[in-house]
Amino acid sequence: MATDSPTFGLWYDFRQRPPLGDYARLYAECLEEIEEAEGLGYEGVWLSEHHFVDDGYLPSPLAVAAALAARTKRMTIGTNVLLLPMHHPLRVAEDAAVAHLVSGGRFILGVGQGYVQHEFEVLGFNRRHRPSLFEEGVEIIRRAWEEGRIGYEGKRWRFENLPFGPRLERRPPIYIGASADPAIDRAARMADGFLTSAAWGAGNVLTYRKLREALARHGRANADFPYVASGIVYVREDSERARSEVAPAIAYQRSRYAEWGTDRGRPKPEPCRGRGTSSATPRRSQRASRGFTQRRPTTTSASGLVCRASPTSRHSRVCACSPLRWFPGSATRWEGVKPVPEVWANDV
Repeated sequence: MATDSPTFGLWYDFRQRPPLGDYARLYAECLEEIEEAEGLGYEGVWLSEHHFVDDGYLPSPLAVAAALAARTKRMTIGTNVLLLPMHHPLRVAEDAAVAHLVSGGRFILGVGQGYVQHEFEVLGFNRRHRPSLFEEGVEIIRRAWEEGRIGYEGKRWRFENLPFGPRLERRPPIYIGASADPAIDRAARMADGFLTSAAWGAGNVLTYRKLREALARHGRANADFPYVASGIVYVREDSERARSEVAPAIAYQRSRYAEWGTDRGRPKPEPCRGRGTSSATPRRSQRASRGFTQRRPTTTSASGLVCRASPTSRHSRVCACSPLRWFPGSATRWEGVKPVPEVWANDV
């Protein structure tokens, strides 16, 4: 899957600007946007997952992946990331296999460990067991796809050796999200590709180097190992106007991830602050170079780009994307987009 140049795609989380509006309309518009993006040449779409939050974050990426598989013809469809330790691995294997079949073999299962305290508690999984739940989950899913049987005996999961379906002629790739050193090493050892964030500048270069070193340690230095870096791209003719419009949304996104990564009873991190030159309502935005218009007048869209590339090739390719579909507030003074503790679903 590696190429000599970047490929670009979109990353969706289906969040809304509070107060939450018409879910049916939002989902229909997101699906329409993704169909339009395929026609404009984007190579893939990635779907993320979180639960029990107040901004409508997508809780069911595999369901949306199957819907997109039926509405698109060419683009890759993947999860970035599905929080594997909070799922039964055989249900993930089944649903992902269905999405892969409906898409004609275009699906990628991207998985991470998760980190949010309330998600683990409500869904009934012990957060301390994340590493073993994660590794066994990947092994169970891969074995079910390849062998067509579910027999397994491990530390966390045990299954009778029953048949698995639907059967696949070619299984989906499994990408692993990582940024902490143990997770990077795990990805190099177990994954078919790598998922990370490109939102922190030079830190991504270090992650890239660590991945190359880990691949070499595991005898995979020459492997075709796609590298997906996800971040934010916002297009405007004027850079200052672009920064002014999109900074509050970026600040919101980073603040919420940091907030979710802070356990109950611990001090909450200071929120990021973006800049806004006025208290104006976010405008309809347009990617003029592509002729792609965001139709919802009460939201502003940041176009997203994702690339897949191989860290073992001669070319380093890093790219990214997230459609930030709304702003959390207005009249925010610019203080830069402050770095906050980097806490993503794939950190540990």
